Amino acid sequence: MALKILILSDIHNQTTTLDSILREVRQLPEKPEFCFIAGDITNFGSYEDLNHILNTIAKSFRKTYYVLGNCDPYFDTEEVSTSAIHAESAPFKLDDFLTVVGFGDHIPKINYKLLKKLEKSDEKVCLLTHAPPFGTKADMVSFDRHSGSRVLLEVIEKYQCIFLTVSGHIHDSPTISVSDKYTIVNPGPVTRGNYAIISINEDYRVKGHIHNIH
Repeated sequence: MALKILILSDIHNQTTTLDSILREVRQLPEKPEFCFIAGDITNFGSYEDLNHILNTIAKSFRKTYYVLGNCDPYFDTEEVSTSAIHAESAPFKLDDFLTVVGFGDHIPKINYKLLKKLEKSDEKVCLLTHAPPFGTKADMVSFDRHSGSRVLLEVIEKYQCIFLTVSGHIHDSPTISVSDKYTIVNPGPVTRGNYAIISINEDYRVKGHIHNIH
């Protein structure tokens, strides 16, 4: 068994490009069943924008999980009406195979109590974040500077249950970085036509590619 997942980030309200990506993905012979969205869904937009984009994506997949970024509206559950799942600071089981936990925004608020509980229960955890971990291939900006989250780096180094981190925010560092301890994915921004598709096998090994529609 292998899970196949579409990863999107930094849509910034560019629905025309998003539609082109979704159309390309739907034409694949082996389509992903799941979608992870790593924040900045809108560009300082409204709840109407957020709902529209999430519903556009979610209808093409069995389950869609998302976190918000620094360009999204402040979250109010009463204002969001979508089948997509807001994964912020809560565990969600994906086919009884792995657990998805989200920490959104560019300054993530880490739920350490939850992570300790997941570590003790031997869960296999995917962190869905907006900011990437500091000092990795996912957070490089101009002149080889790192600009990710030091707290997230500490978290993925400390908690052995985390085998995958999916992030966005840094537009210039698309990567699928695999190490002995964990995998980090930053698909690059939808605004530039980027998306990633990964597969996770029964041994929790991650493989994948970053694509561009242009």
